[in-house]
Amino acid sequence: KQWYQRRVAITAGMVALNQLMLVAMPTYSTYGSQHYMVPDNGTMVTKPCDNHAPAGECQLTQLASIITRFTIHANLYGALVTYLLSAFVAAYVIGFVVAAVRRKRSILEKAAGNRDAEDDPLLNL
Repeated sequence: KQWYQRRVAITAGMVALNQLMLVAMPTYSTYGSQHYMVPDNGTMVTKPCDNHAPAGECQLTQLASIITRFTIHANLYGALVTYLLSAFVAAYVIGFVVAAVRRKRSILEKAAGNRDAEDDPLLNL
């Protein structure tokens, strides 16, 4: 492969990993470990940042800022990533179920299966 193909593949992988982090752990990857103070019955209470925080109290992380800005300006990208992540998770779950349910053949069964194929005159044309 050429050097630019490797860089494009690595960049695409990093974008996918960042998007996956934003989907898998949205609050932490959006705000990190930030907190804000809210008055409650005369005392100040500390709350972790989330989407319901007052405006200006919490800053987006660089990851969330870049991905959100890009997704807003490229609507097709946001829809495509959502459907591809769903397809990836579905394929992973299906593969896990198939691997867990399917019985593994022993070495003796594999050897017996190969011997039967050698003895079959129709397969040895």
